[in-house]
Amino acid sequence: MRIASFFILSISAVISYGQLTIKPIIKPEKNQRGRVSTTQTINRATLPFWDDFSITQDSPDSIRVWGNDTTTQWNYDLSKDVFVNATLSINPPSYGVATFDGLDVNGAFHGGDKGLGDQLVSDTIDLQGKVNVILSFYWQAAGNVEIPDEGDSLVLKFYTPNDTLTPWKTVWNVDGDELAPDQDTIFTQEVIQVSSQFLTQKFQFRFQSYGDLDGPFDAWHIDWIYLNDNRENDDFFYEDVSINSDASLLFSPYRSIPINQYQQQDIDPLVTATSMNLNPEPDRVGPSTFYNLKITEKRMDQEVAIDSAFNPDLRTFFNPDPFKITLVNFLNFGAQDLISLLGSDSVIIETEISMDTTDFRFLDGTQINLRVNDTVRTQNLLSNYYAYDDGTAEYAVGTNINGGQVAVEFWLEQSDTLTHVDIHFPNIDPPSANSALQLQIFKNLDAEPIRSQSINVINGSKINQFARYKLASPLILSDTFYIGYQQSKNEYIGVGFDRSNPAASEYIYENKTGQWEQNTRLIGALMIRPIFERIDSLVLANEKKLVSKVYPNPTNGVLHIEGSYHSISLRDFSGRTILHQTKVSSHDLSSLKSGLYLLTIHRKEGDQTLKIIKQ
Repeated sequence: MRIASFFILSISAVISYGQLTIKPIIKPEKNQRGRVSTTQTINRATLPFWDDFSITQDSPDSIRVWGNDTTTQWNYDLSKDVFVNATLSINPPSYGVATFDGLDVNGAFHGGDKGLGDQLVSDTIDLQGKVNVILSFYWQAAGNVEIPDEGDSLVLKFYTPNDTLTPWKTVWNVDGDELAPDQDTIFTQEVIQVSSQFLTQKFQFRFQSYGDLDGPFDAWHIDWIYLNDNRENDDFFYEDVSINSDASLLFSPYRSIPINQYQQQDIDPLVTATSMNLNPEPDRVGPSTFYNLKITEKRMDQEVAIDSAFNPDLRTFFNPDPFKITLVNFLNFGAQDLISLLGSDSVIIETEISMDTTDFRFLDGTQINLRVNDTVRTQNLLSNYYAYDDGTAEYAVGTNINGGQVAVEFWLEQSDTLTHVDIHFPNIDPPSANSALQLQIFKNLDAEPIRSQSINVINGSKINQFARYKLASPLILSDTFYIGYQQSKNEYIGVGFDRSNPAASEYIYENKTGQWEQNTRLIGALMIRPIFERIDSLVLANEKKLVSKVYPNPTNGVLHIEGSYHSISLRDFSGRTILHQTKVSSHDLSSLKSGLYLLTIHRKEGDQTLKIIKQ
């Protein structure tokens, strides 16, 4: 199987007529991503205050630290628009960040052209009588999203009830035109002394972003927020070594592949991830860390593979500048043999990477357990379809031109029969439900499609729901192929777009002028999936009256069919009928080229279609 190279692309803020553009989606309910997490208890109203967003999903954790105090006007409702995710930043301090952009909690526009976008507001914290109170945090501009421009800003404010006219005071801010060349790809740490005027019983702090309010633009990311008293001015050394990325996809660039495609190839996937060491003082770093890999078949709870990597001395892996994270550690586990998983129709595989550290437990004498960010779990699927996506759409992507075409590239390790196509059409504004499209399948984008049929846009009634489109007749495919659509109106039609798989970006194509162009702007995966249903169990008429036996299959040329029937027909991968014979004792297929064919057996009770492999 081919392995795609990993590269970083950027989103263009310019929306051209007909060009593939990104749009927010309207979420009918709160979206939950698939990260498994542990819990820990932090007293929200007292020090220390810490959150690295590694154990929350989608929105800030209102129960632990963000906005549980409903006695004030600055409660969780103001913070819920921030998007907690693990895909939009680059090399964060730990797994998960809080992203600020122009979208609200439901993925819709905030409204207006420019202004206040997202904000993150803390609970009320009693700082009366505290000394040497310091707030520190890491931030990044853009990452995998559009970079802030001049006039776009991220602002930190402190609250004091003693000033009734202007209780919120700006203590730090950064503007889009002030960014250093590397601050869109690295995280920078800020350390802010809380001055005496803010040391009250009702202290709060809040981050606010200002920029475009009509999409996922002008993005900022915040991570590893830490507020405590009795901190020295140089107290920004953290003995935290974390896993800061998902485990690599076992079948990259795919997240899911048909199980029979794996069965015919000896694919030994490597498993990789990255980790971060936030302690920039080598003499304070412990001697060793074990990184453990465990692969589990979830349905049977069967442990499939175990591996470990030993880093003999973390003093060779640390960030020398405490204010800029420039070094990540790449974890590489050996090839994993998953052949033992085969034998069923569908297998869910969970890859878990964890750390075993003896010297890293709590943050500088506090009860903050830094081991909560030491484990990540990623799921892959062996089933009957290919998927680049993880099933969760962050945005919609599409075009708005009559005749505009979109296609996604796939490839097969062996010939197989395409029976359906799944597409996720998310709810967007304005809606595109029932819009007419031509579903298209290509062997070569420079030629006409080998299959084209009319479909209508079906928006799911549930979040991330796919619409399944059955092909008019099954289609035998081999090697590389493309699945997409062509629209017939000047209206925006968006397909679900998953940002979790950057490697999928290069397999998206668009055609707005009669010339196909490979995507070079958008990072992620279009949620289009080819389905290869098991043809040997697919009966197109009466399922209860099957032919007793067809053999041998695969065949070198002679095929025997037992049971009652009057004739057969054979189609090639394009659906073209290449053979029609009446019933005989044996059928001679020796003149056919090697490959996969669709055999239809015509019977009085109804036709039966199944796969035949000619060797």
